[in-house]
Amino acid sequence: MTASPAPRGACPTLENPMAVADGLLARFRPETGLSPDQLTALADAADTHGNGLIEVTARGNLQVRGLSESSAAPFRDALANAGIAAQPAPAIETSPLAGDDPKAMADPRPLARALRAVCNDALAHGSLSPKLSIVLVTGGQVLLDGLKADIRLIARPDGWALELGTDTLGELDETDIPAAVAVILEALQAEGPRARASDIASLPLAAKIKNLRPLDHSSVRPSSYMVGPLSLSDHAPALRVGLPFGQVRARQVRDLAQIMAEQGVAEARTAPDRSLVLVGFDTSTLRALAPALARVGYWTRPDATGVKLSICSGAEDTDAGVIQAAELAQGFYSAAPELIDGSFHIHVSTCAKGCPHAGRPGIVLDGSQLTLYRAPDAKPLATLDPAAIETGIVSLADRIRDTRQPGETTLSVLGRLGQ
Repeated sequence: MTASPAPRGACPTLENPMAVADGLLARFRPETGLSPDQLTALADAADTHGNGLIEVTARGNLQVRGLSESSAAPFRDALANAGIAAQPAPAIETSPLAGDDPKAMADPRPLARALRAVCNDALAHGSLSPKLSIVLVTGGQVLLDGLKADIRLIARPDGWALELGTDTLGELDETDIPAAVAVILEALQAEGPRARASDIASLPLAAKIKNLRPLDHSSVRPSSYMVGPLSLSDHAPALRVGLPFGQVRARQVRDLAQIMAEQGVAEARTAPDRSLVLVGFDTSTLRALAPALARVGYWTRPDATGVKLSICSGAEDTDAGVIQAAELAQGFYSAAPELIDGSFHIHVSTCAKGCPHAGRPGIVLDGSQLTLYRAPDAKPLATLDPAAIETGIVSLADRIRDTRQPGETTLSVLGRLGQ
C-alpha cells in the first residue's frame, strides 16, 4: 500500500465477496434486526464457512471474514435458511431506532420506503455505483450525521434539507423528495455506472428539482458515539453495545444470542460505529443485561477507553501469518490504554482502495510494517510479528512514554519517532 492509493470503486457484498488478506470478505446490511436464533445461525455459518470472525463496520454493516470460493454460496444459503436477508443496493441508511426514538426529529421509515421504490425504478433503467449511499439524518440517540453520503436528507422542523455530497441544494417537503432523488439518480446514471455525488455539478442539478426552497446550509450535529442504555418512545429501554474494535468471534455471537434468549431480548440491530442496539425487553432486564454482555467481551459502558481509538477494519497477510486491525487495536487497548487519547487512527488494509483512511492521520500496517500515515508522508515506526502483537505494541508504547511531553498527544509523539 502506498501513501496515496487509488480508489477501486467497488465494495464486497453477500453475493460478491471481495478477496482480502484472510480470504473472501462478505459485507451486508440485514434488512431487519436479528433474533437470538438468527444470531446463532450467523455464528454457526461464520464458523463453518469462514474463519469465525464477524464484524460490524463504522456504517453499521455486517462483515464475515475468511470465506472461500467454495464456501461463499453455502454461507449465503445458511443465512437464507435462517431468514437473514440483506438490504438491497443502493444503501438507504436510517437510525436503528427509526420510528422508536423520542428524541428524533422525524420518523424516516415512510421516506425510506418511498426512496427504495425510486431506486428500484432507477435500477430498472441502468446501473448505479455499488458504493452509492443515501443517508436520512433525523437526530436522536443514534446519530448518522458523520456518515459520508452521496445524497443526504436532514430532518428539519418544516421539511428536509437535501445535500448532494457536501453541497446543500435546499429544502423540500417530504412529498417532493422522491421526485428530487429520481432527478439525482438519473444524473448519476448519465455520468456512468460508478458515478458519485462528486461527479455532478450541484447548481445545474438544483435547477432541475421542483419545489426546492433556498437554504444556505444544513445543520448536523458533531459525530459522537456512546454505548449504554437508550430510551424508546413507548418508555421501554434499549441497550447499545460496542463490539471491541468492531470484531468478535463466532463464539461471542453465540454468547450474545444465549444471553438475549435468557433475558428475553427480542432482537439486535446493527448500528454505526461498530455497535449493536438491543431492543425488545423490559426495564427490569437492563440491570442484568449489561454486565452479562460485558463478561463475554462487549462494551456496555459509556466510559470504555477503546471507543476513543478509531480503526478501519482490515487484515494484512505476512510471511508469519495474518494480522487483523482489531487485533492490533486490542494490543494498544490491553498494553497501553493511557495512550488511547483519540488523536490517532489505525488502518490495516484489506486492499489498495485507500478510502478507509483517506487523509486521516494515524497508524497504517502494510504487511508487517507499521508506519505513521500523515498525508503526504508515511514514516516507518516498527515491524510486527503476527505471533506477538502485544509484545510489539508494548515496545512501541514504551518508546512513546519515554519521549512524551506533558499535555502532548500520542499522535504528536509518533510524529517524532523513527524506525
